[in-house]
Amino acid sequence: MAFQFPSYYSMPPFFTIQPVLNTRKKQLQIWVEMILGFSQANKKFEYDITESSKSPLFCNAKINRKMSPEGIRMIFEEAVLLGNGEWTDKDKNRITIYWRRPEEWGELIYRWVNQCGKLNTVLTVYEIQEGDDSEGQEFHGLETRVLLKALNALESQEEPLLQKDFGPLHYRWSQLFCL
Repeated sequence: MAFQFPSYYSMPPFFTIQPVLNTRKKQLQIWVEMILGFSQANKKFEYDITESSKSPLFCNAKINRKMSPEGIRMIFEEAVLLGNGEWTDKDKNRITIYWRRPEEWGELIYRWVNQCGKLNTVLTVYEIQEGDDSEGQEFHGLETRVLLKALNALESQEEPLLQKDFGPLHYRWSQLFCL
């Protein structure tokens, strides 16, 4: 699916962090929504502030406007506050964006495992992520960091749906209940 930038992407003020608190809050939320849509359309999870400042996401060549690195950091901070992002370094220069939260990815994966009759079997991360059986699934090709978080979310539930088996990258699926 190709991402279509919304009409406000062509408005110069959109690329300047607004000084009025209520306006800025709404602006940041709109930016996060746009980033989530862009990320999903491009299956992109990882962003670096320096690299992002050159990306079409934050740089609109048609109107000769771009978001400053400080503005990008504020937008990513908002994504973290909303639960749609997680900093991956202590200096807050790199972020993982979640257009689906890890728990949601885990539910999708568990449903697939159940539908494919793979409950009570052992699957590797590779089989889930790149295997022939998962081809065509939304999580096929899912970034490893996000996939492991999704699996950990399933593992840490009150009644775990899977358990690590035979090492850290092999999982045994349990049939405790169906999501």
